[in-house]
Amino acid sequence: MSHLALARVGFAHPKAPGTSGAGRAILDQADLDVPRGAFVLLTGPSGAGKSTLLRLFCRLEEPQTGQVLLDGQDVAALAPAQLRRRVSYLQQTPTVIPGSVRANLLLPFSFKAAHGQTPPDDTALATLLDSLAAGDIPLSQEASTLSVGQRQRLCLARALLTRPEVLLLDEPTSALDPESAQAVLRAAESFCLDQGGTVILVSHAEFAPARVTPAPYVLCGGTLCRAGAA
Repeated sequence: MSHLALARVGFAHPKAPGTSGAGRAILDQADLDVPRGAFVLLTGPSGAGKSTLLRLFCRLEEPQTGQVLLDGQDVAALAPAQLRRRVSYLQQTPTVIPGSVRANLLLPFSFKAAHGQTPPDDTALATLLDSLAAGDIPLSQEASTLSVGQRQRLCLARALLTRPEVLLLDEPTSALDPESAQAVLRAAESFCLDQGGTVILVSHAEFAPARVTPAPYVLCGGTLCRAGAA
């Protein structure tokens, strides 16, 4: 499983057209070390750039300075498809394709990177959904008719099926009831502890871990620091 790091990373959003000066800084010479199998809890004020930080790890954004590293290698040297097979990003607003729940879950197996892999059968898909408190969603249901919370769990299930090394979770419980939220968080803990995966969880909600001991970080004003550090 993978070791993530930021090495003196700087990132600022582009300035608005017609304005002078630099855009708003999200990261300023930021360093972060996430060992393999770690569980990081990232918090900070709304608009601080937590989602942007996750997007840097999977090259949906590129740093202006410094390096984003995966196992010591600059992610800029990795093809996006190869990188995103290893580092799976679950955004707060989940995206589904037209078609059934089954088709959405099996989508990654249609890609070239999955050549030779056997797609899971309906029993395995239903079992996975059930573990995420989504067992009441028929595999034949049109994915576009799902609620936001159901889509969040569908997209998490799809990510888990690809067996990534890293899960980047952006407010994965924001649209869930307490029971469903607990199922999602326990799945993240299991991915970390039972599968040896690395997790970075962005959340405003209270997180009471059952098994993991998260490493807490706060992003604020372009500075990334360990929570509670002197």
